[in-house]
Amino acid sequence: MSKYPLEGVRIIALEQYIAAPYCTMWLADCGAEVIKIERPVGGDPRRNYQPALESEAGESVYGGFVTYNRNKKSVALDLQTPEGREVYLDLIKSADVVVENLKPGSVDKLGLGYDDLSKINPKLIYAAISGYGRTKELDGAYSGLPAFDPVIQAMSGITNLFGEEGGPPEVSPLALGDLFTGVMAGYQILLALFMRERTGTGQYIDAAMYDSLVALNEKSLMLYTFAGEVLSRGRDKYQAPYRTFAVNDGYVALITPNDFIWARFCKALGKEEWISDPKMADGRLRAANTDAWEPFVEQWMSERSSDEVVAALDKFGVPAGKVQTGEDLAKCEHLKARKALVEVDDPDVGPLLLARAPVRLSAMGEVRTASAPKLGQDTVDVLGAMLGYSEQRIDELKAAGAVA
Repeated sequence: MSKYPLEGVRIIALEQYIAAPYCTMWLADCGAEVIKIERPVGGDPRRNYQPALESEAGESVYGGFVTYNRNKKSVALDLQTPEGREVYLDLIKSADVVVENLKPGSVDKLGLGYDDLSKINPKLIYAAISGYGRTKELDGAYSGLPAFDPVIQAMSGITNLFGEEGGPPEVSPLALGDLFTGVMAGYQILLALFMRERTGTGQYIDAAMYDSLVALNEKSLMLYTFAGEVLSRGRDKYQAPYRTFAVNDGYVALITPNDFIWARFCKALGKEEWISDPKMADGRLRAANTDAWEPFVEQWMSERSSDEVVAALDKFGVPAGKVQTGEDLAKCEHLKARKALVEVDDPDVGPLLLARAPVRLSAMGEVRTASAPKLGQDTVDVLGAMLGYSEQRIDELKAAGAVA
């Protein structure tokens, strides 16, 4: 019996950049067979996205590609050629899922959109990832526009939350729109696979980055709906403390989300009189009257290390955490114990420490650890073993420039 929940699920990944590759990588980590379709010349644009490591033989391995593409097969296929499109249609016949994030409308022009593919494979689940959505019945003012992550962060209102109070909005260095949309697309794929078990048919998934980040930014909508206020840069007006504090070896972050956690916090600092102070009676008052408590807290924090602060607060049941860096994560003993990082064995540069799919199923085996494929490395195997093409036909496709 398989220890991978998605073993036997075949996914054709007509993907590039981050959102779709991130989605399919996590599905591959959990056992799905992911066949990444790439242009014969250059492949996925992130194949040369810095930083890079170089092998002794001079092979460059780029972090911006490996981190989104492990455990996949790569087929170099030119869909602009009739022969290439024929190969693609043959792949679709045995596929369970297509994940695609090309420019809206491009696959339809080639006769390779969901309407075309579902005719030859009614059980096909087709996940289309785009900036603003691709369902014609739901077309809006932005439908069809291309979008990259910083644009969607700004449109969703999330950029308005990053940066210093009174300063300009800042784009998050994390690709939040790509990553969260990839997660949501994968979630919908699993829902569609579950529905197919009941109905026997596939369906179309319209995963929009704008929709996803607006859902992630739900607090902004809630605050405007309930209070007519615009959430922006700066301190929270409803809860305090809700920030980072400088300690003698860095920073710690904490929040007192309700009055009983605030009471615990006061006891931890030896300031029990604050509990009954009318200027600190609830979160909104504490946020408005920071001069009553913040100077003492800042001084108390600055005299201690992050470990000492976390231990002192934890003793009274107040959650707090050190502000960590990438180096801290790589060396974290807790993450090591949790097996939350995965060591990918790259054939050119050796072991690479990357974030593991955060999936914990008691009956599932450890996630697979194959590195990202070289461009087109699986073309011949997929066409031969999977599609049954003869060597002569594969050579003819190569000569026609349809595959590489």
